[in-house]
Amino acid sequence: MLNWEVQDVRKYKDKPFDFKETLDLKKELMERSDDIIDTEAVQVEGQLFNDNGLVISDIKVETKVTLPSTRSLTPVDLPLKIRINEAYNIDDIDTEELDENTIIIPIDDEHPTIDVYESVLDNILLSIPSQVLTEDEEKGKNMPSGKNWEVISEEDYQKQKEEDKQVNPEFAKLKNLFKDNEEKE
Repeated sequence: MLNWEVQDVRKYKDKPFDFKETLDLKKELMERSDDIIDTEAVQVEGQLFNDNGLVISDIKVETKVTLPSTRSLTPVDLPLKIRINEAYNIDDIDTEELDENTIIIPIDDEHPTIDVYESVLDNILLSIPSQVLTEDEEKGKNMPSGKNWEVISEEDYQKQKEEDKQVNPEFAKLKNLFKDNEEKE
């Protein structure tokens, strides 16, 4: 289940520890996100490298998640391909000299395990974009509307703003009318 005892990973000093699994994460993903409608099996393939007190992970994750469109709530199948690179600090070494972009995960002393399972779950959820659209919605078609309202594109909104800025010449004459009254007082 993608959890390994640190002592087992230490045995792989000279060569990487390879793994490949197919996981059913539907229940866990749906519990952690109300937006997920469905998920396919998750393909996980990777390696763990033992490197002077750190275990470096290089993991590829592939799945398909079904989410509601953020515009129309129509179900959208979203293929996800994720690459996860993390370092597990198994010997409590000083990590200040490491690259600041390296994600360092401390290991619990009471239960020294490398938990790739939770990392896969977290990274799938983090990879879901904030805006999910159907193909037609991406092309600008099928904007939702209702009684006395409609969704417009950002381009149409900018055009409306520009049109509203243009002053009607009749109203411009009235504007000057009030200036004369203020000067007389």
